[in-house]
Parts: sequence; structure tokens; C-alpha cells
Amino acid sequence: MGCYQRTGWMLMGIGLIHMAIGLLLAWGIFVEWNAAGWWHSVETAQGLHMERFAALWFQVSGISWVLLGWLMQQWLRQKSTLPRGLGWALMAMGLMMVYVLPGSGAWLFLPLGLLVARSPSPSQAVG
Repeated sequence: MGCYQRTGWMLMGIGLIHMAIGLLLAWGIFVEWNAAGWWHSVETAQGLHMERFAALWFQVSGISWVLLGWLMQQWLRQKSTLPRGLGWALMAMGLMMVYVLPGSGAWLFLPLGLLVARSPSPSQAVG
């Protein structure tokens, strides 16, 4: 199985790493949030708790990448190639993030997106 056939697993890895880093970076936020109670605690009468909002969406984006990676692997198993547009979208997302936050791990989306965008023909992808 070549690199291309593992692109879903790669995205799943990026998502898991993202969630782990988010948990470590926001540990204090999660501890405080837990003490305050979780139910309806991001937006309250006093306003939006931006630190909770950011910590939540950091986790949600990681989970989304894990799910998309899983879907990519299912697609590859059945079709053997991914839509090239998915690769361009991953690269666009990575470029946008790298532009505004160059110290992030968004650089990982550039080679992954390029790998998907340059998908082989179905006959070449099987091997």
C-alpha cells in the first residue's frame, strides 16, 4: 500500500495530534469548565466564554479530521482514488491557516493536500 492509499490514515493522525495538543494547551480551561459545569456553559447570560469556545472548536475540528480521514479510507477501499478537489481544499485550508498562524501544524495539510490533489488514475492507485 503506497503513501496515497494511506492519506486517510494520515489525516486521522493529524486530527488525533490536534486533539491531544488542544487538550494539553487548554487543560486549565477544561478543569475550570468542569468545575463550572458543562451544560450550557459556553454562552451564558454574561456573554460568550471565548476560551471555552476556542477549546471546544479545537477539539471539534480534530474530531472532524479524524472522521474525514476515516471516510477517505472507506472511499479509497471502494473507489481506489479520492476526488482531486478534496486535495485542493485541504491545501487551501492549510494555506489559509499557515498565512495567519505560521507556527501551527497547518503545514501538515500542504503535503497531504498535494498528495490527494495529484491522485493517480484508478489503475495506478491500487498498488
